[in-house]
Amino acid sequence: MARKHYDLPPLTALASFEVAARHLSFKEAARELNVTPGAVSHQIKALERETGVALFLRRHRGVALTEQGQALFAVLEGSFGRISATLTRLRRSSEEAAVTIAATTAVSSLWLTPRLTAFWKTHGGIAVNQQISDQPEHRLHHSDLQIRYGDIDADESVKFPLFRDELIPVCSPGFAAGHPDAGLEALAQMPLIHPDADDTTWTTWRAWFAAQGFRGDIARGLQVNNYTIALQAARDDVGVVLGWRRLVKPYLERGVLVPLGPNRIPAPASFYIVSEPDDLIGTNARTVRDWLLDNV
Repeated sequence: MARKHYDLPPLTALASFEVAARHLSFKEAARELNVTPGAVSHQIKALERETGVALFLRRHRGVALTEQGQALFAVLEGSFGRISATLTRLRRSSEEAAVTIAATTAVSSLWLTPRLTAFWKTHGGIAVNQQISDQPEHRLHHSDLQIRYGDIDADESVKFPLFRDELIPVCSPGFAAGHPDAGLEALAQMPLIHPDADDTTWTTWRAWFAAQGFRGDIARGLQVNNYTIALQAARDDVGVVLGWRRLVKPYLERGVLVPLGPNRIPAPASFYIVSEPDDLIGTNARTVRDWLLDNV
């Protein structure tokens, strides 16, 4: 068989392993593959016999990957992802293909969408779709470009730096007028708005205060489940939100939000565009990517 040219185990076993490793569940893998859990277990055992190593630790409440299993999963996940992306591009003409960009809700609404509006004024023939998710694991697949923040291990993809932001307290003009003392101690006791995001790379209020040497108590304030809601709460005089100056620039320019006090820190990391290498990315995706990099 062709697989023997590469000295590979049966591809069915490799596919079953990848799904089971991704879910860390034979039951969930069986559901995705539309087979029984026993069939998945059989494929995994056959793969372990062929490789001569244990790939999973069987536990009472589930399974976990061994060190060897983690190594194999990392290779398969990247390889299957690249195969999927390549097949997607082969199914459509590069010149006619729509471009999909993955981003968070806040990055999409505050930074990306206004730029795409400007992009279409000169590139109206290129369709651009946005894949919006505030859960990091949902932004990694089936997109041509990704707007990402933080330390990025791009694997076989390529990352292009966009900008590094600055973190400042922002609030409504009315709230600012009622709180003239905006030093760190006073600010820590104001009603702070805390976005409760799944993405732990975003700087929290506690980290922002700590970066300036403040170790006192900070107000619990209001917990909201995404940054866009946090900004709206600040506009409605609810309290103070940690503003990413570059992202909230439209609100600052319109005066619906204003900086509160002199304290600020540079963001710990940068924003990037992540894409496949140029020999794998489509013509339209490369056009969009390079335009965004030139119009930060």
